[in-house]
Amino acid sequence: MKSGIKGLDELFCIRDCANILLMGPPGPEKLLFAVQFLAEGELLKQPCIYVTTDVSPSEIEEQAKHINADFSAAEGRRSAFIDCYSWALSAPPKGRRDIPVPGPSALDDISIGITQSLMDCEKKPEENGRIVFQSVSTLLLYNNAETAYRFIQITGARLKAAKMTTLYMLETGMHEDRAVVTLKHLMDSVIELKIEGKKNYISAPLDGLRDWAEFKIGENGVEVLRKPV
Repeated sequence: MKSGIKGLDELFCIRDCANILLMGPPGPEKLLFAVQFLAEGELLKQPCIYVTTDVSPSEIEEQAKHINADFSAAEGRRSAFIDCYSWALSAPPKGRRDIPVPGPSALDDISIGITQSLMDCEKKPEENGRIVFQSVSTLLLYNNAETAYRFIQITGARLKAAKMTTLYMLETGMHEDRAVVTLKHLMDSVIELKIEGKKNYISAPLDGLRDWAEFKIGENGVEVLRKPV
């Protein structure tokens, strides 16, 4: 599956119909990675879904504009937002076609929203699609850990059966080692981002990129600069 990240596909391929943990420190890197991943799906006319618990759909659309992607133009057709964030606002946004969910603890509503969004995107059984879940860290803050793990496992199985490739975003440094190990166990692949000084690095040890490759944030988002040494 094409990643939408310049220079990345030469190092490893994102798997089709897989659950992928995208780990990294707080910052714009994971969000840009996810936006580029979905923007590539838009170009390929694949169904694309964004489940957001951390930022508003309008903020994600603004990030997409930086890489010349227009998520808003495709709402209700081949892409959808499941909005678990705006419930906390005193004045929720009006005039949008997002699927609203009353917070990150409403796991049943998130499941229903995913089913509805697949229908809204007119997902065909034989075609591949993409979904981003931002973020697993927020799920763990609002839910019992074992409940969150079961939700991720069941949801992941459903999405794989529906031929969806899912990026689950996780903030590094927020969770105990046991939680991170458990989440990795539930995934088919792990992509990890890190920052050292003024440089950014990416690795995907389960997919062949065992060393760290450098990347930068440019005008077109995340761009891998070179192969690992």
